[in-house]
Amino acid sequence: MVKKISLSRFTLRSTLILCITAIILIVIMFLLAAAYSQASSELVRQNEEQARFSEMYLRESLVIADHGLKLYDSSLDPLMEEGFSGYLAAYNESGGDISRIDLESLKASLNPSFSGVLDLYIINESGVIVASTVPSVMYLDFRNYPEFFSSVTRIREDDAFVADRIVRSVANTTEGTVIGQLRKFAFMPVPDHRYLLEMGLLMEGFESQRSELSYVEIADRIQEMNPSIERIRIFDINQNLILEQGVTPDTGLHTTQLSDIFTTGRDSTIKDTTTHQVIRYLYIDLKESSTVSDMSLVAEITYTLVPFESALSQILLYYVLIGIIAVVMGIAMAFSIARFLSKPIGDIIEDVEQIARGDLAHTIRSMPNPEFRKLEESINLMIGRIETYSRQLERDKAEIQIAAEIQRTFLPRREPVLDNFEISARNIPAQEVGGDYYDFIQLDDRNLGIVIADVAGKGIPAALFMALSRSIIRAVATRDKSLDEIIRESNDLITADASAGMFVTLFYCVLDSRSGHLVYVNAGHNPPLHYRNGTGTLHTLLPSGMAMGVMPGNTYSVGELDLAPGDVLVLYTDGVTEAFNMPGEEFGEGRLMDTVIASHDLRAGEILGTIFSRVHDFIGEAAQSDDITVVVIRHMLRSLNEKDEKSGMVPLS
Repeated sequence: MVKKISLSRFTLRSTLILCITAIILIVIMFLLAAAYSQASSELVRQNEEQARFSEMYLRESLVIADHGLKLYDSSLDPLMEEGFSGYLAAYNESGGDISRIDLESLKASLNPSFSGVLDLYIINESGVIVASTVPSVMYLDFRNYPEFFSSVTRIREDDAFVADRIVRSVANTTEGTVIGQLRKFAFMPVPDHRYLLEMGLLMEGFESQRSELSYVEIADRIQEMNPSIERIRIFDINQNLILEQGVTPDTGLHTTQLSDIFTTGRDSTIKDTTTHQVIRYLYIDLKESSTVSDMSLVAEITYTLVPFESALSQILLYYVLIGIIAVVMGIAMAFSIARFLSKPIGDIIEDVEQIARGDLAHTIRSMPNPEFRKLEESINLMIGRIETYSRQLERDKAEIQIAAEIQRTFLPRREPVLDNFEISARNIPAQEVGGDYYDFIQLDDRNLGIVIADVAGKGIPAALFMALSRSIIRAVATRDKSLDEIIRESNDLITADASAGMFVTLFYCVLDSRSGHLVYVNAGHNPPLHYRNGTGTLHTLLPSGMAMGVMPGNTYSVGELDLAPGDVLVLYTDGVTEAFNMPGEEFGEGRLMDTVIASHDLRAGEILGTIFSRVHDFIGEAAQSDDITVVVIRHMLRSLNEKDEKSGMVPLS
């Protein structure tokens, strides 16, 4: 599992260095990536543009070369057309019977007019050579060459002389491949259109003039312009290799590729990632309706990707080196900036630590730039105010401690000792002083007044209001007055002196320690819990009137109950039920009831301790949110005639 890195673990200087370095890295990486992408795109564009220009130059050069060759080829046309006069005369003398024509004698008579070797052919209506001075091509069927057959048929059916270009001839009838020598062919139909007379002129200069003089110079020039070209090959329509220029491992002749290109007339590309080569096939359309043979070519250009990839690698290396240099310089700059920014802060920290150790007279040293000087002035001003506030807080704390000590004197110092009853009580304020209190008022030798109250709010105001309430209750409560009268008079007096929003909830009861009879008034206080030992049930003593201090003239009803041996009565403030733990849950009445039921058979002090222990365990690390006060009254399981060693009050634990 990957742990998250928190910057809070690092010093300010380290954080600044990391952040500045990260920003520099991101910016540099972004800029380098953008620059490399642009440079590589430009290199690709230049490479493609160079290849496009090379191919365009090759295509146009081959077209121009073909025009030159066409002029050279057509220079022989008049001589060959003149030679057909003797050829036609021989045919006319035979009366259309070609078996009577002596082609060899006719060839000998025509040859002196030509500087090369002249051969004669006769083609019938089916496109078959039925007579020739070249025995190897006898009975060659041109129907195997549909396009050529269509052309010779058209010429045979016409009346005009037609001269073909200098092209490759068929080597022999058996193979049928057009890989023979270069010849200049010409055609003349006979008057009755039954046959087509053909002449084929063979000259020594055809190979060198057409190949070396026409194409080699073009290939050399293109390779000089584009170093990425490893080889150039040129093929004619019969897939004969006219020219091969350059050195590269032989990839073989892509026969299927060439056939498709000549058929469709479209360029093609083959990419070979293993050899880092790209082979381009260019179709050069040189076909003319005036000639029999299609002079179209396919140029094969083999490009090597090595120079392009090497250039890309060099560009990448160049930008990586720039990036490394920039990162190193950026890190050095980050160290300098971090040191410049963190040193004054470190000085401030040292001064603040000295002040934190109690030396409030120490001031922050002078800072080097305006921002830190302003910080220096603000801290010094703050320290001066802290010193003033500290003295004031010390005085306030001393006064609060005195108030807390005075408030503690208001609480009973001893627990009452009664016949047949145990009483235990405890108060824990949320702050130094609080608004909860409890009180025991000894009305006579057998009746005890018990008070538990909760003043709205906390702190000094609540403590003062608590003192006022306690004093009024003690002043008004006498044996001669009924409970409702005591609470009503107290409410009127408290309301007269209460400021807006101040009130007190109060439970006041009088317990007859001999009979166990208890009368009570609940002025808006939390309902006390009464556990009946005889039935094992728990009951609540509901409020019998409004909280005191809200409005004058309130009336209160009086409740009564009898506490039997083993019964337990628990008085408490809302600080018990509204005690919150860390997740925000409250202790609640349910948990309090469960605690009382579970501990009912213990002594009063033990029941009290159990309640506080349960509340403390529930709160855990959470802060106490309100004052907590609990009073436990338990009827002991013993004879009513038994008495304690002596009656009176015992010290509170």
